[in-house]
Amino acid sequence: MPTRLIWIALVLGISALAGCDQKPGLDAPRKFFSKNKIGSSPDYAVVKWNDPEDHVATVHGFMDDMKSCSIVADALNKDACSETGGENCLNPFSCQPLNH
Repeated sequence: MPTRLIWIALVLGISALAGCDQKPGLDAPRKFFSKNKIGSSPDYAVVKWNDPEDHVATVHGFMDDMKSCSIVADALNKDACSETGGENCLNPFSCQPLNH
């Protein structure tokens, strides 16, 4: 189920950004979402190591984007932990708001 949610979030994020008139770049999603909220709750970015420059995915369009973002980040952290055999799990993925 979390893997399916990840794919849905990625497809939705890519679809929304495909029509952007923003110049391409790593900060394009942040610039777009800082001015455009999708749905009724704030949109969130899944980032790695709490670094906005390492923007992994955008979560938007859900009833509770923060909760959905947490599900995606938790799934990515679980996968990252399994890559180390369950030792020294550092949970590199977290959520940051893109707008309010």
